[in-house]
Amino acid sequence: MAIKAKELAQTLGVSEATLSLILNRKGSISQKTRAAVTKKIIDMGYGYMFKDNVEAADASVRKESELPGQERSQGCIGFVIYKDSGLFMENTSFFPLIIDGMDMVARKYGYRFLVINISRDMDTETKLNYIRESGCAGYVIYAPELPLEEADNLQRLQIPFVLLDNYFPGKEIDAVTLDNDQGICVILKMLMEKGHRKIGYLSGGVNLQSFRERRANFRRYIKESGLELNEGYVADIGYPDSEAYEGMLRYIRRAEELPTAFVTDNDCVAFGAIKALQDSGYGVPEDISVVGFSDRPLCMYIIPNITTVRIPRMRFGGEAVELLIQKVMKNPYEEEKSTIRIQVSMKLVERESAGAAPKRK
Repeated sequence: MAIKAKELAQTLGVSEATLSLILNRKGSISQKTRAAVTKKIIDMGYGYMFKDNVEAADASVRKESELPGQERSQGCIGFVIYKDSGLFMENTSFFPLIIDGMDMVARKYGYRFLVINISRDMDTETKLNYIRESGCAGYVIYAPELPLEEADNLQRLQIPFVLLDNYFPGKEIDAVTLDNDQGICVILKMLMEKGHRKIGYLSGGVNLQSFRERRANFRRYIKESGLELNEGYVADIGYPDSEAYEGMLRYIRRAEELPTAFVTDNDCVAFGAIKALQDSGYGVPEDISVVGFSDRPLCMYIIPNITTVRIPRMRFGGEAVELLIQKVMKNPYEEEKSTIRIQVSMKLVERESAGAAPKRK
């Protein structure tokens, strides 16, 4: 005799929603629970209720029983890549290492890793459905281009998530970001130790939280160090490297005086600036030093190789998954309802593009 789903759920001691996910082989239910309930359904003679077939369901049970002592899957951790203009994303070359770090930590806790791509030009419900229907236990949102209203939409889903490479002050959203304060401090300390006192800043003009922090921290540390902040040494030259090259040429032509060193938004800006300086007859670092930020592969594609600060990419992604899993597991501090922001520090990588300050008359 056929049995109704509601009756079967009561017999098994699970909710109708859980039973539906198991029968349809969907959702982020732990493999242990899924296998145990599946076995009971088959043993009771109700295998016909599975969406695919009883043989496939039975095979999943056997596979579970053949893995004693091994890490069993708890479901998926989702990595949502949010794209707006795409300009910054297309020039982000370290995704593989970030993803490796996240996947490694997810596997440590028994989770599979799923990548989900969404873009701003999708309508809101389509974006939310992409995330909702993936059925992951929680999500890391790669968020340098994520606007505030999209963060509000994510909160509406009431699912565990953590932002990576962005945060919103005043919002109760956990995040893992770069310690841009520390990165700029390390760069300026190195330049001052090399005798530089006239230091400028080259911006790519990209409106990202990380870039805004770097610019603000540069101004603060220049003043705190007792150096003069010359606005003529600060310029927006464009992004990525091709735009930065053209913008730097224009800046050089109109500048009354150039500093002895430039700090930049990131390595792409530094790359374009160095090419423009060289094509304008300046030696790098003999006349002017240039420092990047992030340590992208293109730092090695130009002579001189670019001095920069290195993002620990595997650690960067791994920290986000660690934080997310603590949320999924309801860590013991959950009742305090505190928002967590983890900042990852960077390491100075000295190469040839930064040297001693030249002696000028």
